[in-house]
Amino acid sequence: MSRARSPLAAAATDPGRERANNEDRVLCEPDLGIFAVIDGVGGESAGEVAAETALEVLRARLSRRTTDSARLVREAIALANRQIYERALADARLAGMSCVLTVAVLDGGKVTVGQVGDSRLYALAPGDIRKVTPDHSPVGAREDAGDLSELEAMRHPRRNEIFRDVGSSPHEPDDARWIDVLEVPFEAGGALLLCSDGLSDMLPSREILETVERNAASPRAAVRALIERANAAGGKDNVSAVLVLGDRFAEAVRRRDGGGRGGGGSSAAGRTGTGRDGGGDKAGSGRAGWAGALRGGARGAGGAAVDGGRGGDATFGAARAAGAATAAAGRRPASSARPAPAAASTSSRSGAAWARAGAGERLRQSLSGRIGRWLLVLAILYLAGFAAWRYRGPLAGWAGDLLGRLTGRGGAARSSAAAGFGADDPGGGSGNTLAVGIGDGGFATIAEALARARPGDTVDVAPGHYRERVVLRSGISLVSRIPRGAVLLPPPPAAGNGGGGPAVLANGVRGARLAGFRVAGTPQAPWSVGLRLDGSAVTVEETEITGAAGAAIEIRGADRSTLRYCYVHHNAGPGIVVAGDAAPRLLANLITGNGGRPGSAAPGVEVRDTAAPLLAGNRIESNGGPGVSLPAPERVDEVWRWNSFGAAPREQAVRVASGPAGAASALPGRAVAARSLAARPAAAAGARPGPAAAAAGAAASRVPRRQG
Repeated sequence: MSRARSPLAAAATDPGRERANNEDRVLCEPDLGIFAVIDGVGGESAGEVAAETALEVLRARLSRRTTDSARLVREAIALANRQIYERALADARLAGMSCVLTVAVLDGGKVTVGQVGDSRLYALAPGDIRKVTPDHSPVGAREDAGDLSELEAMRHPRRNEIFRDVGSSPHEPDDARWIDVLEVPFEAGGALLLCSDGLSDMLPSREILETVERNAASPRAAVRALIERANAAGGKDNVSAVLVLGDRFAEAVRRRDGGGRGGGGSSAAGRTGTGRDGGGDKAGSGRAGWAGALRGGARGAGGAAVDGGRGGDATFGAARAAGAATAAAGRRPASSARPAPAAASTSSRSGAAWARAGAGERLRQSLSGRIGRWLLVLAILYLAGFAAWRYRGPLAGWAGDLLGRLTGRGGAARSSAAAGFGADDPGGGSGNTLAVGIGDGGFATIAEALARARPGDTVDVAPGHYRERVVLRSGISLVSRIPRGAVLLPPPPAAGNGGGGPAVLANGVRGARLAGFRVAGTPQAPWSVGLRLDGSAVTVEETEITGAAGAAIEIRGADRSTLRYCYVHHNAGPGIVVAGDAAPRLLANLITGNGGRPGSAAPGVEVRDTAAPLLAGNRIESNGGPGVSLPAPERVDEVWRWNSFGAAPREQAVRVASGPAGAASALPGRAVAARSLAARPAAAAGARPGPAAAAAGAAASRVPRRQG
């Protein structure tokens, strides 16, 4: 396969500010056109071993171009997966180790990308940056879907979890739901950046673009600068970057920057692409864009050329254009072909000089200042409107808090966004926030706060143990301030209702939200059911349910609720039961270790009657019965293909309850690894366990990747 001459490229990796060891590895072979960033997952030295193993395999396999690039990438990643998996089986100290990686194979004017996990590949052009690869993680999926902004995703407490990895379970190269293979063009005026999450979690894409463009002539200097800036921002993880520059990238950057010297063109050339997905509301880049507009105006007035703002957000395009137009209209260059007489200044439009001007000239002079002023006013109004829309949540929260204080409702108000949840909080920014927690001067119990709340309000619950049953109400958001910090425990037997009902009940509720709670029972004091949804339409997310004597979650009636990013584990009955004519959406949940009661094994998800739930992106494994039990065979293939069942064979993953084993469907090998900042091991640190190595034969906690 013919390839163009080797591009300019450089790579570097650094342990960061908080890690003693470096579990990242980089591959940079410009002569061969192969590049990769690998991020190890595992405690002690296991993550390093997994990453080093993957590096060796990728270098060896990708160096031999024996097939097309897409097949080559799949085979290389699958081979690395097998080597890591088998090595972990042979050495108990390495159990559960894995890695995430992004691979790029350059072939002439195109690049083939292989992606597993949450490392990234960005495509850069002068003034533009685009995130090419999807993130296989709960937070990344929400960001890619537009549920979270880039900065919200960077700050999210679950940003270190992943759905897929390389090495935790067996996979075949053609497992389409495990490896994402993409093909993108590689132009001479563009660049590629592969990086670990230690960089993308520290620097927004706008800052990444600016750093690369400042060092466009030297990929080595650019990589060094990226790592230095990530460390300056905190350096909470290992930081790795591989930068590949097209032959004309530096020239294109210079041309873009120099193109505005006649009147602000450089600033106007700044394109969107500052978000991780190339879109949206990354308003932080506006400062560079606005400054670029002003500098562009100064150049139009004949001033010295100044480098225009790079990476400016398109939202500020109108402001830049208005600034340039105002400057051009209000100031004429000294070298103009038709200079106005010295006496004919804008401050003196009377007398002989004004009379000597032609009709067209008089009209131009009289309108130029007025048009410029109107353009400036319109630009300011546009910016003010955008700012009000962009920060509508905090502004509404502030207004709601002020109103609550004036009316005496709600105690100490807090924005639910501060709890680490997204901006998709229904009503969270339009009503009051009622605090639960004696130390905050709020309500003593959740029930009291819910009784006082009105539709549109948010009940913000401080960390602690709450021995009470919760009944959701329509239009009210119930949010744990710290994810998993608010724990619902069964009431004492003296309260007269211990263990006799669900921990959380929603009966005919609409527009409510439950987020971030931990519902926990024990063998001595279990909940009968963790969560019961009956004929409701509510959102339950990022909630953990464990220790129920029966099903963790019951959904029945004409229910249309959404459950996403929940962790349902080690309940005596099924993980989730869907009955009646319920049609909920079960998205990206981890359902493991349920239904293990001796003599009555139960599935991870049990569908009964005419219920028709949508199951997509869930990880369902190591439950007592099959992964999913269906009442009829029609949806077996859909469930198998849209969800992940670890190493379970097809016939064990999805079954038809009334007949022989149906086909099972695996969203193959999407491992959910809790790569938390907590200390090792994950179980001891309270981190969310992921799948254990297949040799263990049961769900076990993944050893955390992040340490210290």
